[in-house]
Order: sequence, then C-alpha cells, then structure tokens
Amino acid sequence: MGRGRFTSVWVALSATLLSSQVEASPQEVIGFGYRSIAMGNTGAAAGEGVDAVYANPALLSSSHDLALQVGLVGASFGLSAEGAGLGPLPPYSSLRANTIGGILPLPFGGVLADRVTIGLGFVTPFDVVVRGRILYPEKPQFLLADRVQSVAVQAAVGMDLGYGIRIGGGFAALAALTGSVVVATDASGRIGTVVEDTLVASYAPIFGASYDIGEAYRVGLAVRGELVARFNVVIVAEDLGQINIPPMNISGIAQYDPWQIALEVARIDGPWKVAIGATYKHWSAYPGPVEATVRCQDADDPETPCSAPVPPDPDYSPVVAPRVGVDRAMPLAEGATVQLRGGFAFEPTPAPEQQGRSNYFDNHRSVISLGFGLELADPLPTIGFDGFAQLHWLHPRSHDKQAALGAAGDGEVRTSGFILAGGTAATVRF
Repeated sequence: MGRGRFTSVWVALSATLLSSQVEASPQEVIGFGYRSIAMGNTGAAAGEGVDAVYANPALLSSSHDLALQVGLVGASFGLSAEGAGLGPLPPYSSLRANTIGGILPLPFGGVLADRVTIGLGFVTPFDVVVRGRILYPEKPQFLLADRVQSVAVQAAVGMDLGYGIRIGGGFAALAALTGSVVVATDASGRIGTVVEDTLVASYAPIFGASYDIGEAYRVGLAVRGELVARFNVVIVAEDLGQINIPPMNISGIAQYDPWQIALEVARIDGPWKVAIGATYKHWSAYPGPVEATVRCQDADDPETPCSAPVPPDPDYSPVVAPRVGVDRAMPLAEGATVQLRGGFAFEPTPAPEQQGRSNYFDNHRSVISLGFGLELADPLPTIGFDGFAQLHWLHPRSHDKQAALGAAGDGEVRTSGFILAGGTAATVRF
C-alpha cells in the first residue's frame, strides 16, 4: 500500500476515534453524590437522597419528598513519572461536568404508602461524550486519569419492607463506541473511505440492602456489577487489487469498573453521624486497556493453532478500600441547619510494579474530603445546598525497570502526584 493509501486509512481512523471524545466513570474515581463524597465516599449505610442512587439504592426509600438536584463538579491532575528512558506523560484534561439528580416517591396507598422511591443521577461533562485513546504500552501513562470523564447515568428504586429492612436495585450506564472504516477503490480508481461510528451504552447492575438497628444505627450492603465501556473500530480494506489486508480492530477498554461489594456501619441518629466501611474491588478480572488488533477467525479444524498476538495480561489484583466519614449538624436559625462534613479513604493500587516495557502506572491513594451542607425548611424555602473539596494524594512509588524483562534499560522509575476535585449543588424539594 502506498503512502497515500496509508494516509487515507489514518485520516479515517482519526475521524472515527476523535469525533466523539469521552473517558469514563467519575463515580469510581471521585465518587457520586456531594454528601457521600464529602464523607469519604461512604454511603452504603449513611447515604441520603440522590447519593443513594449509587451508594445504596435501598436507602432511596428513606426519602419521601419530590426533589431535584443540579450541580457542578470538576477535577484536575498533577501527575509525575520520572526515570531513565521515560518520555513525557500524555496531557490529561481537567474534568468539568454538571450533575443532575432526582428523587421521585411513588404515591402508592395502603401498605406501600411512603415505602417506594425512584432515584436518578446523571454526570455530563461539558465537552466530551466518550474517548478511546490507544497508546503504546511503553508510553508512560496513568490509566487513572483516563477514567474520570464520561457521561454516566444511574437509576434505581428502593423499597422499605418494614422492621428496619430496606432493599433496592438499579443500574449504572456509560457511553461506549463501536464503528467501522471501509477502505476501497471506487470506479475511478481512487482510494476512498467510508466511516461509520455509533455511540452505544454499557450497563451494570446495582443492588443494595440495609438494616436499622434501633433508631441510632444502620448496617448497609451494596453490590455493583462489572461496568465495561469498550471502543471497537474495525478497518476493512476492499478492492485494493493484489493487496490483501486482514480486518484490523482498533479496540480497547476506555473505562473499567470492577464488580465490588461495599459493607458499612453508620450512626444515623443525632447531630453527629458517623460511617465506617470498606469496599472490596475485584480488579483481577481487568483485561487491560488494549485488545488484539488482528484476531483469529473461527477455524474449521479446532486443532489449528492461532498465531495472532494478544496483549499481555496486566495482572491486576483485588483490593479492599477502607473509608470513614462524619457529618455534624448544627442549627443556625429557625428552619436553617448547616452540616460540616469530612472523610478519609485509602485506595490501594491493584496494579503490579512495572518492571518490563509496559508503563501503566498506578499508585496507592489517600483520599481526604471536606464538605458542607445547608438545609432550609419552613418558614424558609425548602432548598438545600451541598459542596465538597477532595484531595487524592498518590503515594510515591518506585518501579525497578529491568532490560531482561523487556524494559528499554535497567533503572528506577518514580511515580507520584495528586488529584484535586470539588463541586457544589443545589437541591429543591417539593
């Protein structure tokens, strides 16, 4: 294939992958719900209102007022990777997004009165929908930073069964990309391309349950399914004379949230509310950010060997992330209450030390959160305001590069950094 033909393929591919730019799952990295984020991303037992859509759908049933929440959230990155033979890190865009949430109690009567509530939550970045970025494994990169920008949707329903028992379920959804690039010769002998791409959705279930121990304490459990947002663009070359090119798959995983289980105990009565919990995340199922470019077709003979190369297993490990949060309510005046919030979470890295040619960096993170809430009620307008500030400190980490394992040379690579996030929202209750 000549230089012009290569150029046609590249232009078509670039148009396909970059026309819709999105990365993914801010709720996995930053969290979802302004109160929950401010309390160290707790919520399986202490979640309230819109926060419960993701934290624990069962707790939606404790909300009995129609409500609409609108907010803004942002995050920026300061990441560093230094060492012999490393090139520069790719640029990581800041997150700028608006959030919308809603609470809808269902007006059933009889035994179901004030027992069933629906909740919705949306995160919509200002300038992206889905981004699939493919970098060589040896290119230094933090996969963490490519996972916070995405259109994300959560919907759930919660039910109060009585006797302190609540259950709920719903789903989380992310945008994904699929498409094709057909390269062919037209009637005039010129090389042309036809590009088609489609935004699709990927889904994962969310289930939750809680049990109230008297009026002061609650135990909560939330289970979230594996959420995978893939991109897959197939390049097919047709009618190029004697040139025979197999289909090429430009594909990978733009975002991956492992299935996880969150268990939490909280004090929910009185001016002081405290939540302590931990989340198990099954990262060992993560297949890595890149998928095979050339794939084996189904062979007539099952004994026929397949020689197409496949990307190496990233060898991630399961992790358990502990977290704690506190909320202190203080009355200001008649109908006005302010809440001061704080929290801490430790997010262990599932990624192994990068000793070979791959440079998929990830570090342990200590996450410190602060926030506030202001609740207005009669005789004032029934409006609430919430805000948070969050710091992720990436613990410094060393990687012992070894040429014998495929690295460019022997030497040490050091990674570190931070993430700053913040947001504010207003909630109107009807």
